[in-house]
Amino acid sequence: MARLPMVTISDIPDAYNESFHRATERRSGLTSTVQTLFAHPRMAQLLDGIYAEILESSAMEAWIVCTVGLTVSHELDNQAIWEAILPVAREVGVRETVIDAIYAGTAPRGLLPKEGIWAHFPKEILGSQVRDSTWQAITHLVGDEGAITLSVLVCYYEMMCRLNTTFELESG
Repeated sequence: MARLPMVTISDIPDAYNESFHRATERRSGLTSTVQTLFAHPRMAQLLDGIYAEILESSAMEAWIVCTVGLTVSHELDNQAIWEAILPVAREVGVRETVIDAIYAGTAPRGLLPKEGIWAHFPKEILGSQVRDSTWQAITHLVGDEGAITLSVLVCYYEMMCRLNTTFELESG
C-alpha cells in the first residue's frame, strides 16, 4: 500500500498546474512517482526541473537516457521503475539485446561499445568507483559538460528509484 496518495491536478495549488502537466506528460515513464511527489509541489517542480534540464540542454539521445534509467533501476532492484521505463525504452529504440543484457546483469559484456558504455558508467557511479578509463571514454563521447549531465542523470534515476521505494509505490 502506497504511503502517500496519488496526487491529481485538483489536489495542488493552481500555481503548480502547469508544472504538474509538464511533469506528468513528460515521457520519462515515471508518472506515478512524479505524481506522488506533487504532494509537495515545490519539491516536485524542482526535481522535474532537473530532468527537464537534462533533456532540453543536452544532446543526449532518448535511447541513452532510457538505457541509463534501465541500468539504474536494475542495479537498485526497482522493478516498478524498470517496468515504467521499459515501454519508453523500446519506443525510442533501445535494442532488445541491450535490454536483455541489462536485465540479466551482464551489461556491458556482449554489447557494442557504443551501447555498453551507457550501461557501464551508471554501474560504476552506483558502485562509487568510476575508473579513469571509464571517465575518459565518457568525456571523449560527450565532453565534460555531457559527463556532468550524464552523472546527474544517473543520480536522478537513483533518487527516483529510492523515492519510489520509500513511498512504497507499486508502479513507476
